[in-house]
Amino acid sequence: MDPLLDEDEPTGDLQDPVRKIDSETLLAFMFAVLFAHIGLFATSLGLMLIGFRGRWVVGSAVVVVGALGLVLTVAVYRRYRSKSDA
Repeated sequence: MDPLLDEDEPTGDLQDPVRKIDSETLLAFMFAVLFAHIGLFATSLGLMLIGFRGRWVVGSAVVVVGALGLVLTVAVYRRYRSKSDA
């Protein structure tokens, strides 16, 4: 008996929709999430390094990496969107 599982909901209820997802959609989603996480983390960390520690060189480099991650997130989204609209 698992307290986190709802007794009315079968255990394999989530597995079927995940298997039905197109592999291209799943891959685009996973890369977008990965790049967004890297971008947000690196941008925040870089700004904190600049603001709290005064480490402009390292902080700026980390902010650039974060911005690149966010740009890649947008690129993955736009590429997937253009393929799905066509």
